[in-house]
Amino acid sequence: MGSFFNKMFCSVLLLLPFQSISLTAQNQVKQTVSFTLQQAQDYAYENNYDLKNSATDVKIAGKMVKQNTAIGLPQVNGEMDYMDYIDIPTMLIPGEFIGQPGTLFPLQMGTKYNLTAKATLTQLVYSGQYLVGLQTAKAYLATAKQKNLKDKVDIRDQVANAYYMLLVTDEAIKILDSTYVVVSRLVVEARKAQEQGLIEDIDVDQADLNRSNLEAQLTDARSSRNVAYANLKFVVGLKDNQEMTLTNDLNYFLAQVDRDALINQPFDYQHNIDYTLLKKSDYLTLMQFKLAKTAYHPTLAGFLGISASAQRSDWNFFESYQPWYRTTNWGLQLQVPIWSSGSRKYSVDQARLNVEKTKVTDEKMRVGLELQVETARKDFSNAFAIYQNQKKGFDIALKIYTKTMTKYRQGLASSTDLNQRYSQFLTANNNYMQSIFGVLSQKTRLNKLLEQF
Repeated sequence: MGSFFNKMFCSVLLLLPFQSISLTAQNQVKQTVSFTLQQAQDYAYENNYDLKNSATDVKIAGKMVKQNTAIGLPQVNGEMDYMDYIDIPTMLIPGEFIGQPGTLFPLQMGTKYNLTAKATLTQLVYSGQYLVGLQTAKAYLATAKQKNLKDKVDIRDQVANAYYMLLVTDEAIKILDSTYVVVSRLVVEARKAQEQGLIEDIDVDQADLNRSNLEAQLTDARSSRNVAYANLKFVVGLKDNQEMTLTNDLNYFLAQVDRDALINQPFDYQHNIDYTLLKKSDYLTLMQFKLAKTAYHPTLAGFLGISASAQRSDWNFFESYQPWYRTTNWGLQLQVPIWSSGSRKYSVDQARLNVEKTKVTDEKMRVGLELQVETARKDFSNAFAIYQNQKKGFDIALKIYTKTMTKYRQGLASSTDLNQRYSQFLTANNNYMQSIFGVLSQKTRLNKLLEQF
């Protein structure tokens, strides 16, 4: 039985990156939450750490679309230049201007204080890069939303497997606990029989050894249960001061397993969650190709500028009687790419090759998904058959063990027979618990592949 809980411990660690949950202070109030599986999944959609970041990524992508849209809207920029000449620039002018031909006369030009204020309005009229960039940003937003959906599906299934694991562990502990009560009672009865000389002391020692072994298995099972419980809390997103109880049981989930419906459900790879996300990524690659080609396109922008300047010998810019000289202009600016020594061509070639790669990737994904579905169908079918066999074997082992114990008490069966039936029962219980988790987890895996999005 111990080997099963070791396997369960490893399986839990592989399901998600486990992080230890800090101990809550003794005086901290505990809140208990009851969860069906659906309620646990709904809670995880809002509180799981990874999904919170995934939802934030969608918001970031939305802001990126708005940012790229704003590039093509009117832009207004202000500018102010102030200059204070410590030494006013000097120019040399011909002496003819002052009646001294053949000489150069130095003359300081300008004023000591100069201030210019300017406002410019620009409007993008046409830019291929802007138009394609806007489409790319919208495609990125769609991809982020699809990624968020996939993350939700992944968390949904992680919650389901963690939920199943905890239920299976609880069921195993319940069976072991009830068996421990019976075995402990048997030890007491064996000691009384030994005191009366009805059995040998070796039979008592064997019964006591069985109880000790079962106690060790119970300790191991409860430790595994703590790990499974902590992992379910982690993936759901519960806080340290919150506790939970599960309201669904294993019989509820086992009753929902419809082998024939799942095995015969058609598969459409085009609606698989991984394939739909890949197609979003393919579209982004296509947009990068289109963006590379826009490097050949011209760019046309219009502008309107208003400026005012003042020159002062004294620092009196804010005196209302002093003049300011205004300048107003507007115009168009056209940029036409002519020659880049092949840089644009090679950029376009790279983008085109990346588009061609997506076709190979799509085919690989299609073939891979079909193989995954075929494998998942076989694994689920085998897990279902194993579950049915192990359930039958457990019922039979329990029946044999119970009858053998009754006969042992009546003196009709030896301790060797009882020990053999005891070991057989524990092995059957271990196999039965494994088969339950196996069929439920394989059902989750297959259902995700067949689900359409």
